[in-house]
Amino acid sequence: MPAAKKQEFKAKVEETPEKIPLVDEKVEEVEEKADENEEVPQVAPEQALSEKTTAILSERPLEEEVPLEKTNKRLFSIGIIIFLLIFGLTGWTLYLTSRFNPETEIKTETTSEVTPTPQEENQLTKEEISLEILNGSGVSGLAAKAAKTFEDLGYKVVKTGNSERVEANMLYVDARLEDRLDILLEDVEAQLKISSISGELTASTASARLVIGKE
Repeated sequence: MPAAKKQEFKAKVEETPEKIPLVDEKVEEVEEKADENEEVPQVAPEQALSEKTTAILSERPLEEEVPLEKTNKRLFSIGIIIFLLIFGLTGWTLYLTSRFNPETEIKTETTSEVTPTPQEENQLTKEEISLEILNGSGVSGLAAKAAKTFEDLGYKVVKTGNSERVEANMLYVDARLEDRLDILLEDVEAQLKISSISGELTASTASARLVIGKE
């Protein structure tokens, strides 16, 4: 081969590697193109949801409850049940207690205290009142009859006898005891129809004197 051709062939061989891209560069270029053209895989017909399942899911979407909320709901329900049980047992116990143990019921009665007045405190009792009973009617035995009546009531009869004639029953009292003889005034009005004091008792140690008249 002539020397000139050898030189020309050698020059072409040296230029060839510069025009051929590296294999790695070609591989990267191919991968980039593959990524750009990559398509989302389609679901196979046999894996697709049926129309009925899709309708149910659209009407009742799935809800995922938080475990803590489930626990709280359960505890709340248990608490309500326990409360109702306790309330029911308590009411039933009270009912049985009140029905079979009536003595446990406490009845309170309010009593009003009446404070006696000084005049009421100073009133004489029947045993403390002494009486003179005289007959001024002219009818024998009336003084003795009246004496027995007042003795039966609890009074102390210290004297019986006769007096000058009077038309009606009369009552004479010791002026010092006039405000303390309320019980006597009630009894003479009931027994002898004497409604008021006739006068003051003098020259006597008795508390009061009764004179029986014609009536």
